[in-house]
Amino acid sequence: MDGNGAAAGLRQASATSGPSGEGLAERHFTDLHAGVAEFARVEVGALGEFLRGLLFTDGTVTRALEVQTLDRVEVEVVEQRAARLPVHAAGYLHSTEGAPCVLRRVRIATRHSAPAVWAESHILADRLPAGFHGSLEGAAHGIGGSIQQLGLESRRELLWFGLGAPPDWAGEAPVSTAAIVRLYRIITNQLPALLISESFAVEARDGRYHLLTESP
Repeated sequence: MDGNGAAAGLRQASATSGPSGEGLAERHFTDLHAGVAEFARVEVGALGEFLRGLLFTDGTVTRALEVQTLDRVEVEVVEQRAARLPVHAAGYLHSTEGAPCVLRRVRIATRHSAPAVWAESHILADRLPAGFHGSLEGAAHGIGGSIQQLGLESRRELLWFGLGAPPDWAGEAPVSTAAIVRLYRIITNQLPALLISESFAVEARDGRYHLLTESP
């Protein structure tokens, strides 16, 4: 089932599933309607508690996963290479289309589960400390771990989220055909330096979406 089909299947159930969190997303996501054309809109009340916490966190996803699952989280680098900014990333990073950047793609899973999170980052190295790129190579907790390791002062700006599918570079057949996708940027020295898209594999259960690593 694709994202639009899954959204339709939950529409009626989520309408009677309790508080909807109306207005919550608008208060925390600054560009919420930008992803509507590509992804189906999802009400906050249609998200399971843990998944909702992941989407709204301004901390590291890997740490939140470890706390929830009580299992070690592993970050597998699928690709990290020099690239050029696509037009959508350039806009969010206040840069120009085609500007040099680092493209990084990772799969995130616990030791005892298939990948449940995929993350794609566009990184402007010239807006980050000289050692940042090298720190990513050995960072078990990914970009968030590198930021903490270097003591980089930064903040995350949540942009939007919606219902779609795992990225086309996810590799072997994903365990889910539906994913909640969120986009955010990391700002340091008053400039956006990283744009990160995270896709969370989900299943519909009891009228809500749940991350696949969550226990029923």
